[in-house]
Order: sequence, then structure tokens, then C-alpha cells
Amino acid sequence: MGENVQPSQNKEQTQKAETQTQVAQQPEVFCPVSLTDASPIGSENSKAEMEQAMQELLKTVNEEGAQLNQFLANESKLILEVCTSLAAVLKKLGASFNIPPENIPFKRKVRKAVLNKTGELTLTYEKDENHSAPLAEYPPDIVMAILWDVIPELARTMTVYRKRLNTRANFFEKVRKELKTVAKAMENEEKQEPNKDQDSRC
Repeated sequence: MGENVQPSQNKEQTQKAETQTQVAQQPEVFCPVSLTDASPIGSENSKAEMEQAMQELLKTVNEEGAQLNQFLANESKLILEVCTSLAAVLKKLGASFNIPPENIPFKRKVRKAVLNKTGELTLTYEKDENHSAPLAEYPPDIVMAILWDVIPELARTMTVYRKRLNTRANFFEKVRKELKTVAKAMENEEKQEPNKDQDSRC
């Protein structure tokens, strides 16, 4: 019998060693409270400190959430006002702009992006799929990127438009002066005609 016991003992020792190895390889579980604290008073103090820290964190989350909501509301209002004013300027100028898609953080691949004179952004995707909506309805990051690209072009367009208006104004001013001179001369001639008739009668 002594010979049969020895293999069994070796098998049990092998299984025990494997179990210890598996336990040693398991990852440690994070626990904010020490479970090995032998002092109940120390454990209560740690728990109280954790509860206080959690309350402070929740207070911070609440305050940050309120400010975040306010910022988001203000941002939406500002974006709407900016896009409305931009649309009015574009309509007055009759201008539209091609936006390089690589400059805009679109989620999908865009082949062409156009901001038209009504303030709508039209996107052309692959297979000629189109999407059009007012600029204010796009995410803030896209609106900001569009503005960075459009504002310089808008400034140049307004300069060209102003020069065109100035040229027209100068033309109308010259014509006005000439026509005014002609009209005055014709009025003087009409006044002199009755005098000529009277002289001829005498």
C-alpha cells in the first residue's frame, strides 16, 4: 500500500502548486477601502474621508454641469446670430463659396462643400449624394472651421463689391452733372424764347 499512496500525494501537491500559481497570476482588484485594516476606528475614518471626497466630487460635477449647460446655450445663440448675419451679407453680395473639404472635420468623406448665398451649406458625398442645411444647424466645430475658411474670402469679396459700387457711383455722378448742365441750358433757352417773340412784334 505504501507504493500506492506516494503517487496520490504527488498528484495532490502538483494540483496545489498549480492552484497557488493561478491565484498569484490573477490581477489585483482595486478597492478604495483597505480590507486588511485591523483597526475599526481607522476603517471608519477612511470611510468618512471617502464619503466627504465623493460629496466634493459630486458638488464639482453639479457645478460644472450647470456651467456647461449655460455655455452650450450661449454658444448655440451666438452661432445662430453669426450665421443669420452671414446669410444676410451673402444674400446682399450674391456670393457663394466653395469650401475645401479637407479643411473641415466632416465625419464622412465629402467631395464638395459649398456655402451658398442663402447661408446654406451643401455637402456632396460619394456617389453624388447631397445634403443641404442652414449653416447654424451643423455642429459647432464644423461651423467654426467654415468661418475660418470663409471670412478671408468674404473680406476680399466685400472689397471687390465696394470697388464696383464706387465705380457705378462715379459713373452716375458724372452723368448727373452732365444732364443737369444740359437741363439748365434748356431751361435758359426756353426763358429767352418769349423775349424773342416780343422783340419781333415790336
